[in-house]
Amino acid sequence: MKKKLNILIWSAVIILLIAINLGYILGNNLIFIGGLVIAGIGFVVYAVMKIVDAMGINLFATVILGLAIVGVLDYGLAVFHKRFDLTKEKVYSLSPQTTKVLRNLKNKVEVIGLAQEKSDIRTKFENLLQLYKEANSSRFSYKIIDPYKSPDVISKYGNISLNTLIVKVGKKKTKIDDPTEENLTNSIIKLTKQGGEKIFFIKGHGEASINDFGKRGLSDLSKDLKDMGYQLGEISLVEGEVPQNARIVVVAGPKTDFLNVEISRLEKFLRDGGSLIIMVDPLKTPLKRLTAFLDRYGVSIKNTVVVDMFGQILGANVLVPVATTYKYHEITRGFKLMTFYPIAQGVFLKEPLPKSLNGTVLVESSPRSWAKTKLQGKPNFNSATDIKGPVPLAAAIEIQGKNKGRLVVFGDSDFIMNSYYNQQGNGNLFENTINWGAKEENLIAITPRSFKPMNLTLKGNQQRLLGFLSIILLPEIFLLLALWVWAKRRWS
Repeated sequence: MKKKLNILIWSAVIILLIAINLGYILGNNLIFIGGLVIAGIGFVVYAVMKIVDAMGINLFATVILGLAIVGVLDYGLAVFHKRFDLTKEKVYSLSPQTTKVLRNLKNKVEVIGLAQEKSDIRTKFENLLQLYKEANSSRFSYKIIDPYKSPDVISKYGNISLNTLIVKVGKKKTKIDDPTEENLTNSIIKLTKQGGEKIFFIKGHGEASINDFGKRGLSDLSKDLKDMGYQLGEISLVEGEVPQNARIVVVAGPKTDFLNVEISRLEKFLRDGGSLIIMVDPLKTPLKRLTAFLDRYGVSIKNTVVVDMFGQILGANVLVPVATTYKYHEITRGFKLMTFYPIAQGVFLKEPLPKSLNGTVLVESSPRSWAKTKLQGKPNFNSATDIKGPVPLAAAIEIQGKNKGRLVVFGDSDFIMNSYYNQQGNGNLFENTINWGAKEENLIAITPRSFKPMNLTLKGNQQRLLGFLSIILLPEIFLLLALWVWAKRRWS
């Protein structure tokens, strides 16, 4: 009878321990509750049968106390755990800059990761976002969703792709296609800033409108910029100067030329440290005043049409240049997405540029392309008149001096219209351009960390000592211990 009771009590103990640990590891409360019920029944039966025996009650109390200690320790380790990064390069730790940003958060930040279950990218998201949460769990939260299992997330967050992060601060949000610590931290900084920068779109020359929801409108672009915290508006330069609170002015595909007074107001804004983003499509009638304005800042647009045979390979028209590689600049740093530009012209930088200017080509068409100087006729290459590719499609200029105005010129405006904005990397590249124009492209530069091999070189005497300790001394110690135990039992 006593043996059966002991088997009963220890079986209950084992079942409870298994339920506690297995339930925690699998994250399944039913396993824990089931084990608790079975163990509880065993304890009750045991207690009832042994209640008359004082030793039984003591044993029951001892077991309960032991289990309580184990349960508390298990719960404590699960909730109040501490990670230690023992790598020399601190690969599994956040940078001091990120930690400072997180500790000083005044707004709640929520991050939604989009990744398939049991994928490597999901594990990467978990590891990165958990570090952020541990730095400030009261202000930072995250969840990772498999969009294939939760299709409603697509309608909730709009046009999004797999393996991206969505960062939300209140009503503002932005998406990250390259989820690194640097990109995530910079997105948090931009969304938690007080007050948004003003971006004004010029109207009056047939430009695309941010209030147009049609195929040739900019409503998709407008929504994304507002989600990023920018404030948008439209202005006419005929009616007055660029507002003083403007950070960026955008000219999106004008069809008629600017007046002299408008050019003067654009130039004043740029010289005072503002940022201009100008997109000029090839037209039958060139915009002479706007072209002359850009020419003074080292940008030459010759009203050409770019023909790109590479686009035809990808299924596009030869008049749709496709870019897959980019020149190094803050706008294109780390940018790896394909972009395309329906009916574009070349954007050429003068050589040499005036001393007060720094300029960089951002995007080029493929080597299998050329710029046609005559807009009519077949798009065949004419060595006498055409410009052989790769053809520059966009360029960035920075004015040196106290104010450092910035100018970006694209040879196409269609790529940001609703028809194309959310395709491939078109929208992402323009968002990068906006951030550079707002002079916030380099808020935090965090150097990626990686494992570095560590080699241990031993001298001859060190090798002999290590060999003696591992091959001779340790086996001898265990042999002597075994002989001592054997002899003690033999003599006793």
